[in-house]
Amino acid sequence: MLNSLIERGGYTRNRGPILEAVGVTAAALSQYTRGRTRPSFEKLTALADFFNVSLDYLVYGEPMRAPDDHSSIARYVEHAFTDIKSRTSRHSELVARIGRLLVDRIDEVATEILDSRTAGIEGLIGQDEILRMERYCRQADIIATDLSPNVITLASGEALPGQFFNAVTTNLARGCGYRFLLAGEMTIHSDEVRDFRNLIANAVGGDRLNESCAFRTSAMPVQTGMGLYHLDAVTFAVEEPWLFAQFSKFLLNGAWLGYLNSPNDHSSADMLMSPDYTERAHEAFEKLWNSTGVHSIVGSRQS
Repeated sequence: MLNSLIERGGYTRNRGPILEAVGVTAAALSQYTRGRTRPSFEKLTALADFFNVSLDYLVYGEPMRAPDDHSSIARYVEHAFTDIKSRTSRHSELVARIGRLLVDRIDEVATEILDSRTAGIEGLIGQDEILRMERYCRQADIIATDLSPNVITLASGEALPGQFFNAVTTNLARGCGYRFLLAGEMTIHSDEVRDFRNLIANAVGGDRLNESCAFRTSAMPVQTGMGLYHLDAVTFAVEEPWLFAQFSKFLLNGAWLGYLNSPNDHSSADMLMSPDYTERAHEAFEKLWNSTGVHSIVGSRQS
């Protein structure tokens, strides 16, 4: 009936007046005429008004019955309910299909992650993954040849938080302990250390800094940096199940994760340690941390 009304009204080549009066797009009107979608009651009424016909005539191709005959209203209501039920059924089927496709896609992505280079075939881990893991630290022991991931000192002398700064201060605020063993040319007297400590004190307070964040200068030469994280594995597994599955085989005793910083400037990933290497690295860190002659800032005392 809609196609017939459009043709008889002379709107076949110019449907603009219909679109403007009814408030629909050309694509929507085309869908109506092809029977692919059905107009809402509001749009149906607007179409009937535009063509100056009754709803009975537009829907059923019949003239409007006498005013005291309510059968047309009942028939239209029945038709409307049938249409709503049909569209609801199609919507439910569509949602179910989308759900199935999403589940399949999640499985594909999970498999891709588990099989990727950064997922353990070569034991590589990206900076973003390290950052996500650090948020679950209970204790972080770090050998640092520079502190640029935590603090950026501009040429003007202004110090700005680095990529890992928020994770460090968040962890400190909830009681996680940090031990930074400084290596290379960096010492406890370096500007980077001073700026980093000042930023931490401003963020979480000097008391928390002194209680939970310590710095020492290594008494032995160290060629590259590393990190040892004691993780809250239970929370980590619940909140980041895919990431946990990705790196769980590298955990020592299900909780300690160790990684070595890349020794070159061309790699965007660090190297994970196997559990036995992590255990030896932990022992080595403790020996370096407690070496005689080491210079430290622990608590409010500097030596």
